[in-house]
Amino acid sequence: MDIKQVVIWGHKLHTHTHSYIHNAFFKTFTHLGYKTIWLDNNDKINNIDFSCTLFLTEGQVDNNIPIREDCYYILHNCNIDKYRTIPKGNTLVIQVFSKDVIKRNEPKIDDFIHYNQSINNTGHSILYMPWATDLLPEEINKNILNLDNIKIKKEINFVGMNTPEWDTVKKFCNINNITYNGLGGFQNNIDILSNQMLIQQSLVAPAIQTKWQVDNGYIPCRIFKNISYGRMGVTNSETVFELFRKSIIYHPNINDCLKIAINFENKNNEYKKSVLVPLMCYVREKHTYINRIHTILDCFKKQMII
Repeated sequence: MDIKQVVIWGHKLHTHTHSYIHNAFFKTFTHLGYKTIWLDNNDKINNIDFSCTLFLTEGQVDNNIPIREDCYYILHNCNIDKYRTIPKGNTLVIQVFSKDVIKRNEPKIDDFIHYNQSINNTGHSILYMPWATDLLPEEINKNILNLDNIKIKKEINFVGMNTPEWDTVKKFCNINNITYNGLGGFQNNIDILSNQMLIQQSLVAPAIQTKWQVDNGYIPCRIFKNISYGRMGVTNSETVFELFRKSIIYHPNINDCLKIAINFENKNNEYKKSVLVPLMCYVREKHTYINRIHTILDCFKKQMII
């Protein structure tokens, strides 16, 4: 692929839930050595040469994206008709993994990653995959070496959009004399490093999901992040439990899930590290945005061969 630059055309940081995914792609493409620019519909683009650009965008924010036949497009929830003039081999639709992918028997290329390649580029190829941790492998390595220095407090910190399920967590904290701190959700936004520190010092760091997400097998990036930050994986989703080969804490009942997680944290440090470090290594090897970008580029290369 002749890629001169990568353009993340989308949500600027803290403006939308998806902005954190765009931030991770921006960080990782830059780390991989690509000239990477982050733009949105409000930016002035008259003086930018977009030839041979790899664009990554999302359907709510692609209004003014340049449409060029010499460019490549990674599209998430976009109106495909907008890109009808682009050679089909130059576009890749990405969607999150769900149980429906398995029901439709979409071709599997890796664990929880499926790729339906268009035959002879007659349509748009679709890649189904979960998101990932926002840390690079070397940052995860630093967290592994720093596990003994993490100071856990009697509090649970949640950074994100509140849902009724997190109200259950808050109620559990109130009953058990645990401080609950809810941040984010486009108010009280905090930087990426502060988010990591808050998760690290939480009594437990659950990745609690809504009923719809659990029922449909949605895999949140929060689970990858929390583990990579150095905290035990805690989930109320059986799909997430399966992804981690049943090596994390799982219970469908949120209160029981939290109780099991707290019991784990009461064990000695060496035992906890013996469980946690392999999980952190698993995320480092399989679930960073380096992995996701390599998968995306491999799919483009397959499309170009046909």
